[in-house]
Amino acid sequence: MQGDQIKEEHLFQLIKAGDHTAFALLFHQYKEVLFRHAYQILRDLDETEDVVQELFAEIWEKRAQLPEQAYVSSYLYRATRNKVLNKLNRGKVIDKYLDHVTQNNPPFHEQTESWILEKELRAIIDQEIAHLPERMRHIFQLSRQEGLSHKEIATLLNISEGTSKLQVSNALKILKSKLLQAIVVLIAG
Repeated sequence: MQGDQIKEEHLFQLIKAGDHTAFALLFHQYKEVLFRHAYQILRDLDETEDVVQELFAEIWEKRAQLPEQAYVSSYLYRATRNKVLNKLNRGKVIDKYLDHVTQNNPPFHEQTESWILEKELRAIIDQEIAHLPERMRHIFQLSRQEGLSHKEIATLLNISEGTSKLQVSNALKILKSKLLQAIVVLIAG
């Protein structure tokens, strides 16, 4: 199929089917405008380039999850905004953590114990997320790891916002109970 013959409303359908020409058209048509959109917020060329590259890489990798009936430009702007916000939030978290570490620098043995405990808890969290039912896990990851709103998840997966909220809520309940048990074992052990 020729790139100039692809209608915008069919781009996601074609990309979902693995059409490289449609993906290339999407990339060339939107890369500049998304770059400008992200740069207005980040004001850093390297960070902006990373965001846009990550976005298009994820679109191709997760193409099966693309909504077929979405406005392409709206979807891309929202996805770019979410990636930028995630990058900014990660930066703030890292800055806060570094401030905390430099201001409250405990003795080395306490750092080691804390690091080991933190690593064990992270492994437990990852393990428990992996044990969630597949659909619940996917919705939870879109919400908590990808930063999508319930409305965005509903649109992406063709479900209701209520279903998205319920799945995330149920996942949190399961994880909290499992983590509480794990923390008790770690502290007592």
